[in-house]
Amino acid sequence: MKAIFQLTKRNLWMFFRNKTEVFFSFLSVLIILGLYILFLSDLNVNNVIASIGREVDGIRVLINSWVMAGLIAVSTVTISIGSLSLMVLDRQRKVFYDFLVAPIKRHELFLSYILSTLTIVIMISMTILMIAQVYILVSGGVFFEWLDWVKIILIILLLSVSSTMMMLFFISFIDNASALSTIGTIVGTLIGFVTGAYIPMGVLPKPIQVFSNLLPVSQGASLLRNIFVRSPLKTVFDQAPEEVVESYRKFQGIDLYIYDFKLDVNMMILYILIATLIFLFLNVLRFRKMKN
Repeated sequence: MKAIFQLTKRNLWMFFRNKTEVFFSFLSVLIILGLYILFLSDLNVNNVIASIGREVDGIRVLINSWVMAGLIAVSTVTISIGSLSLMVLDRQRKVFYDFLVAPIKRHELFLSYILSTLTIVIMISMTILMIAQVYILVSGGVFFEWLDWVKIILIILLLSVSSTMMMLFFISFIDNASALSTIGTIVGTLIGFVTGAYIPMGVLPKPIQVFSNLLPVSQGASLLRNIFVRSPLKTVFDQAPEEVVESYRKFQGIDLYIYDFKLDVNMMILYILIATLIFLFLNVLRFRKMKN
């Protein structure tokens, strides 16, 4: 345990010491916010007005809540990439292999990268959550109920573990920091589109929607959106027909579908858990092979 603690502490110190890496971990979040504020806000407001046929109070709160939920989900992926860049640097500098031949057990090194990444992802995601709550309040929204806080935090924890396991596996094949930087920029940009954080899910072609809805992070975004938009959605669509509400929820990626099959909350949670366990297993195999 002492070795795990010291390695984890070292990883955290190395990450937060590198201000550039911390900034680029936030880059996708900043891009989404920038695009939303400059271009997409009015577009989404007009979509709601077109859906219900008139302008009503609460539309801006609804859109802000929708955006913040997607922002938090995307951050779990982009921040995990930034945090795991240390592992790539360790491999590039041969430090990683020094650890493997040192009197440190294989699983201790494995766990140190996971724990440091999880700590970073959870810390920053929780910070974004606090900012999101303040932003929603300032725009006229309400404070989340205590039970909603519990659900949101549990979803963030689940997404943090899922994103960390997934990105750890893929990044373990990269041993060059420049390559990771390029890949991180591409993934950070694309993840915003495929999760419906930049534009509503309904705008994307059907095959892309199906692919997106199969990603754990997209399902996590849906779980968060269901909580974030519940109150403003009732206010805005109070007198709208049920089919209009269902159409809007599907279009915005609040409810996810695999073609005509709707994914419910329990299915999505189970799916994320299974995906996490699969990537955990793949990571164990991967680290064994790296040792050999």
